[in-house]
Amino acid sequence: MLNTVLLWLKKFIKDPFSHFLIAGAILFICYSFYHSNTSSTNKVIITPSQITQQKRDDIKYFGTPPSHVMLNSDINQAVLQQILSQEALKLGLEKGDPNLNAMLMQRFISYTTQIAKINAANTTLLHRYYVAHRQNYRYPDMYSLCYHFLSPQEQAHSKQVPASQQCLSRITKQDLLSKLGSSIVTTLNTITPKTWSKPINTPFGPITVKLIQYKKAGILSFKDAKSMLTNDYTNTVIHTKIADVINKYRIELPANSGIVVTTKTLLKNV
Repeated sequence: MLNTVLLWLKKFIKDPFSHFLIAGAILFICYSFYHSNTSSTNKVIITPSQITQQKRDDIKYFGTPPSHVMLNSDINQAVLQQILSQEALKLGLEKGDPNLNAMLMQRFISYTTQIAKINAANTTLLHRYYVAHRQNYRYPDMYSLCYHFLSPQEQAHSKQVPASQQCLSRITKQDLLSKLGSSIVTTLNTITPKTWSKPINTPFGPITVKLIQYKKAGILSFKDAKSMLTNDYTNTVIHTKIADVINKYRIELPANSGIVVTTKTLLKNV
């Protein structure tokens, strides 16, 4: 019997088709192990006891039970900590203190921020972002002007050129309206540039103005918008990267807990 089995095994091993079956079986086992391991890793479970403990912690710290909004925010923070701490562990960022989820989350955010800043320093990428979002970078009507508050004697001789003046550069139409009233804007829109106006009544007394330059509302150039672009692009890259990570996870919450955890709510904690 043993000889028969050995003979059969020897024929089976020599058969090329048997090699294919053995290789396939090995690949299937490896894939199943990897898939199950990945699925268990990319999973965040919040239990009823965790929510109860969070309520206790809030009562201990604040002295009163948390509102639903506060509790919802706390659970979102806990979920995000678990997700980003796992990602930080995958990147080996846990070295030094592997036990603190909050620290690991901050390390992952810091790591992502550094990558985003490197991308933002790339003029080509930043200009591409500017072209796609240039409508967000607008400037209002702006005036550069000089002014002089008139004394009673000067009002009587209003055609004289003021002996002194103060000047403002790139002041917005809204600022002029709120501080000096609509008459000042109307005058600036009608007088000849670089000539003094007739006396204008303002909340602070009569004034004369001279228009130096008027710039109609429009879209900022890439150069003028660059500092804002860098900040916005960096934040966009950070949020996109973390959103991509969050979307890899399946999040389980207790039934009927009333807790809402979405990509949007999690990103509020970044």
